[in-house]
Amino acid sequence: MSDSLEEGRERDEDGITRRGALKGLGAFAAGAVATVALSGCSSSSANGGATVEGTTSSLIETDVPVAANDWTDNGAYVRNVQRMSQKMRGVDHQPGVTSAQQNLQAVALDMTSTATRDDLIKLLKTWTTYAENLCGGYPVNGPNSDKNASPLDSGEVYDLGASNLTITFGFGASLFQTADGKDRYGLASIKPQKLDLTMPHFSGDQLQSDECGGDLFLLIGSEDPKVAFHAARNLIRAAYGTATIRWNKVGYYHTISPEGYAHADRDLFGFRDGTTAPSAEDEDYMNRDVWIQDGDDPNSALYKGGTYMMWRSFDMKIEAWDQQTLAEQERIIGRTKLEGIPLSGGEDETAEPDPSATDEDGNPLIDPKSHVGLFSSLRHSSGHTMFRWGWNFSNGFNAVGQLKAGMHTGGMVRDPEEDFYAFMRLWRDCDLTEYMSFTSSAVWLMLPGLQKDQTYIGQQIFEAV
Repeated sequence: MSDSLEEGRERDEDGITRRGALKGLGAFAAGAVATVALSGCSSSSANGGATVEGTTSSLIETDVPVAANDWTDNGAYVRNVQRMSQKMRGVDHQPGVTSAQQNLQAVALDMTSTATRDDLIKLLKTWTTYAENLCGGYPVNGPNSDKNASPLDSGEVYDLGASNLTITFGFGASLFQTADGKDRYGLASIKPQKLDLTMPHFSGDQLQSDECGGDLFLLIGSEDPKVAFHAARNLIRAAYGTATIRWNKVGYYHTISPEGYAHADRDLFGFRDGTTAPSAEDEDYMNRDVWIQDGDDPNSALYKGGTYMMWRSFDMKIEAWDQQTLAEQERIIGRTKLEGIPLSGGEDETAEPDPSATDEDGNPLIDPKSHVGLFSSLRHSSGHTMFRWGWNFSNGFNAVGQLKAGMHTGGMVRDPEEDFYAFMRLWRDCDLTEYMSFTSSAVWLMLPGLQKDQTYIGQQIFEAV
């Protein structure tokens, strides 16, 4: 590896170290990023870059002048997002499961009818190589100097750096076995027992079939929307002829105030979302409720360190919501709109809601049918909480001024039935359901982290059968 590349790697590592001081901030937000099972990267080339069969990788240092990450005198963090990068190889868990970035690209794909097992593995190898390079702030696999051939990298982010990019890979149940029982790739015998092809029907569901399910999932997150778009664009290009897009979702959220302090992001109803979400830094919680463990499945050794992502998208009925009084909006949510304080009281948004609190006349301060009332009651009675990410989306207005907007959510759970479906069944009693319609739904196996000796993500699965 050249000196300039070595220095670049050191700068990336420094960025990660500094970012470590912010661990846990993302837990204030509800929201993750694009998924297809990632189990490994191909071997490195002589100059230090990952390679794809038949090509030579050349990781390019763009020499973009960037300032160092730093802290202000009052402890607020000043980030230069171009310098921030995530370690993809040699980790127990894919970093995109627990990382919070401002911009989302989520892509679900289906394998083509003619694609073989070898085609699938080849795609995973290419994706792994591309992802490892992109998450390091480099082009997918080196520039193409032949002006009569298409460039290997589309090139729109050559000077933007990694920008804290994560690419998280997931498998759908249909990759293991289709709804009509076909075992296309010899994986049916090791399909995780808790990986459902579809979710049960829930209140508010108006699901669109072309926005549900899929064979492969890419959860892509970045601090820069163009970097996230570039990653999705080039991974999709690499799949041409092997897999086709089933659906693509774009989202955004913001969790840092101008002063640099963390807040839960506001949803497009105007309320803070995810204020009591568990923290990814709570290892006991993550091991108990998020990460797949030994004994969870007959083949859990293949999936330990992964998780199940419960994907849901819903449209908000913005116009109807905007006509409600402030008092009614706060009753339906169970919090004050400006501060985010639970209606049961507290100093700020982080106060724990008390669903049993009453006023002097014995009336509940938090309506039992409010969002906070229902979900905090379940938390108090059962101890169940859910690690979840949420991204706002808005797709503009139509000719009569109606807004197409809502939220994409991804709950990360160890047991879909206990840790997710129990929450979703509460929507039938929630007054907020009147202002929402769920349109997209999928269950994904988010693979364990890429190991140092693996050449592609999910390699252990294919070597098992």
